[in-house]
Amino acid sequence: MANKQSLGKKILDLVGGEQNINGITHCATRLRMILKDDKIADNNKRSIEELKGVISVVESGGQFQIVIGPRVADVYDDLIENTNLSKENPENDASKNNSGILSRIMDTIAGIFTPLLPLLAGSGVLRGVVLLVQQLGWLSASSSTYHILTAASTAVFYFLPVLLAITTAEKFRVNKFVAAAIMGALIMPEFMNLMGSQGNGVITHFFGIPIVMMTYTSTVIPAILSVWCLSYLERFLKKYITENLQLVFVPMISLLVMVPVTAGIFGPFGVYIGEGLSGAINWLMNSNGWIAGALVGGAWNIFVIFGLQWAVNPVMIQNISRLGYDYIVPLTAAANFGMAGATLGTFFKTKDKKMKTYSMSALLSIFFAGITEPSIYGVGVKYKRPLISAVIGGAVGGAFIGGMHVKAFAFVFGGLTTLPAFVGSTFISYVIGLFICFVVALVSTLIIGIDEQNAPIAVTGGSTTKQLSSTTIQQPISGSVADLATGNDQAFASGSMGEGCVIHPTEGKVFSPFDGNVSMLFGTNHAIGITSNTGAEVMIHIGIDTVKLNGKYFTAHVKQGDNVKAGQLLIEFDINKIQSAGYDLSTFVIVTNTAEFKQVSLTKGDKGTHGRNILDAIV
Repeated sequence: MANKQSLGKKILDLVGGEQNINGITHCATRLRMILKDDKIADNNKRSIEELKGVISVVESGGQFQIVIGPRVADVYDDLIENTNLSKENPENDASKNNSGILSRIMDTIAGIFTPLLPLLAGSGVLRGVVLLVQQLGWLSASSSTYHILTAASTAVFYFLPVLLAITTAEKFRVNKFVAAAIMGALIMPEFMNLMGSQGNGVITHFFGIPIVMMTYTSTVIPAILSVWCLSYLERFLKKYITENLQLVFVPMISLLVMVPVTAGIFGPFGVYIGEGLSGAINWLMNSNGWIAGALVGGAWNIFVIFGLQWAVNPVMIQNISRLGYDYIVPLTAAANFGMAGATLGTFFKTKDKKMKTYSMSALLSIFFAGITEPSIYGVGVKYKRPLISAVIGGAVGGAFIGGMHVKAFAFVFGGLTTLPAFVGSTFISYVIGLFICFVVALVSTLIIGIDEQNAPIAVTGGSTTKQLSSTTIQQPISGSVADLATGNDQAFASGSMGEGCVIHPTEGKVFSPFDGNVSMLFGTNHAIGITSNTGAEVMIHIGIDTVKLNGKYFTAHVKQGDNVKAGQLLIEFDINKIQSAGYDLSTFVIVTNTAEFKQVSLTKGDKGTHGRNILDAIV
């Protein structure tokens, strides 16, 4: 648990602290941040990527996204703990930003559906297992056991509008119980009985106002539209109703207004929109499944990189809910297995033992969880060519799957454990299609390679690219030098951010430890990053939690991008005032690109003045 808790705080520090975050949220695999000053995080991008537990860093749609994987919720909770970035804080929302309408829509959809994904996936697999044992003759479709298991596996879809009302209410920060009651009213038997035997389209009246009756079980869009409108109504009511009366009258008026408004406006509109999208996609698949399958299977991993899959996920869920099957889910699985083949190809092609271990872990993530982000970012984006191979494999296998009109009977992530969700007349075609995706991507990767030579260790400092070579690092602050592990900050002392040392300063001056370039300077001046002319990247972090001083007692004598000489004064700080404020002034000197050196060793471990050699980074 300690590692999980520490990772969030490491990330928080490297992006500039909570004062640099305008909004933060998370999806199924990544943290999504809107930053006040992007440069701080950009300059620490490599340090963030090197943290144990971080897969990659992506900047998309105005968001600084840190890919974590399935542990993201734990890291998120740890990051916001003891900060003002609480879940209840209205400002703590990465959708409320100036990043553009598309980014905001994607983030909103992600926030609504992410909490439901485990339930949808679990229900989908259970539904597939029930269908499988029934088709194998092990369970009679007329038995009470079958009906109970069917109810257990399909309840999520019947009550989907209520569940979506809850998650949408959490996203828009309105009373989720009122939201659930609004959509619950529309699926009550008494409401549905108003349609009689005629079904959708029947006209009924509310105080003389005509209302088009629809079936709302298993719908997606009506709940989202309704709760979105409720968010404005609730704020309006709380503005004009005194606080002591809000407990009763806000929910009462919300139900009185929103149930008929949803039934009369948002409900039918949402149903027609959902059916229109579903019909258009199904028409495309039926018109030419081969082309549609190639396009979706090939492009899906690219969609994931930019977060665009959230625009399509509701359509898939809508199809499963209303029709009982979907054509797109199998194509997303095609993309997954294309990425899996490319990842295995990378395992065979790479000479890096760490990458072999990583690629195998990422491959298992796809097979057993249907999660591709570790492979996409850690393999595909890193080496480029495996991503191309994954696109090729997904397109070729996707064309076959689309051409054979393969159906999914549950919304799941494509992996080996979710195979039961595809059991039906097209199951064999599905398995063959996945095999095609995997093999084509694997062979393609083995042929075109992984471009390993261009992935690594050219280090950028200033405007030029420097070749990495052995570097001697001078003591930047006068004081007592000690082994890194003795430091009082576990984030640094653990070595997870790189090897180095800790200095207990006796003078409030920081000097350059070598000739190089200022690659990063925190806005609070409590930390500075320098890249040597030989490619070593060093961060000097003055004190523990001194970021909370917001720059008070720190004075920078250089700015980001400046070229500096060994021994040049970089920063001054007031030791006495900082210590009087209760801060530990332990200063950490970290070689942040330690992984690019064979060895980083401490050569001096005693008291001394700045300018003497204390660290050797050997290639």
